[in-house]
Amino acid sequence: MTRQRQLVLTTVGISLFLKSLSPEEREEGGEKRLNRHANATELPPDLEAFLAELVARAEQTLTEGTVAAKRLVSAELNGLYGLYEDQLQRARNDVHVLVATDTVLGCRAAQTLEAFLRSQGITNVQMWVPEQLSSGDNRRFSHGIKELLRWCEETIPEYRADGYRIVFNLTGAFKSLQSYLNIAGMFYADEIVYIFESSKQLLRIPRLPIQVDIAPLQTYCTQLALLDAGAILPHGEVANLPEGLLDIDQHGDVTLSEWGRLIWNRVRHELLQKELLPFPNLVYEESFRRDFDRAAPEERVDLQRTLARVSVLLNEGGVVRLKQDGGLQYEDYQNRRSVDGRPIGHFRLTQGRRVSCVAEGERLRLRHFGAHDRVNDNP
Repeated sequence: MTRQRQLVLTTVGISLFLKSLSPEEREEGGEKRLNRHANATELPPDLEAFLAELVARAEQTLTEGTVAAKRLVSAELNGLYGLYEDQLQRARNDVHVLVATDTVLGCRAAQTLEAFLRSQGITNVQMWVPEQLSSGDNRRFSHGIKELLRWCEETIPEYRADGYRIVFNLTGAFKSLQSYLNIAGMFYADEIVYIFESSKQLLRIPRLPIQVDIAPLQTYCTQLALLDAGAILPHGEVANLPEGLLDIDQHGDVTLSEWGRLIWNRVRHELLQKELLPFPNLVYEESFRRDFDRAAPEERVDLQRTLARVSVLLNEGGVVRLKQDGGLQYEDYQNRRSVDGRPIGHFRLTQGRRVSCVAEGERLRLRHFGAHDRVNDNP
């Protein structure tokens, strides 16, 4: 029977270099020094030279060593060998993503592992570095986690729809990253796998049937959609939301936290398909409301996510700001005007769908939305 293909996400730490240290180098503080620079984006010249030596040692172990030696030198490979029961060739039909921190050591470790996996005939492997992902600074770490969750939301559903099984191999990487991906894995992965320390026994955690209670979030659907689109809101506008969903700065302004983005990703489809939300700077004509009422649920979701983005951009800089956004591609129709003589414009939802509108100062009056040709013929 053909085995189900898998998307295997493997978090990468620096065990490859720590395990390549000699006993003398450990006694001389080599391990402490590597850990001290684990989050660095640049290394001093002498440490860069030392890292090159450690990479060479690791590559030699991966090229010439036994399976046991390879498992010992790399926590990430320990997890992969465990997942495939020491038969790494079975990984060749799967898709592999190596998630590295945005650091010198993290990237170098992932590059070394990627090259090894390719040498084993595992060609469908890529290293991915979420921007600013680093455990050395809370702000950078938060940004990096949000990038990672964005990737999960945009990428994993497509693989699942194509019949892939999703596996998070969290044997490697830093504990802070593991903690977040443990929870994210309950939403995105079919299975989370670990191997602790030098053990060879694989710990499997299956996906649990977690559901989010949307009732407390429904009242704040507009605000959550705006936050998802990049808005910064006063805390008073979302004061009754659970604080874990929000990042609050020293001025009392809020953005979505990592957990807020994760939860919103899970509930937005159900919330955004229901009713047309009252976004700031947008006015809806009855023709637009009728188009919304006729739309399929997925079309409503796509529309409202775009309207939230339009609302945020209007608040930042009016119609001029809309025209600067390459995704919306806002422009006016030639020789098309409203009853009161204003130019009729339009912006893009998807490649085949448009919204027609009229600019009135810093706000937009929305007229129609739907298929490209239908809107263009009757804007």
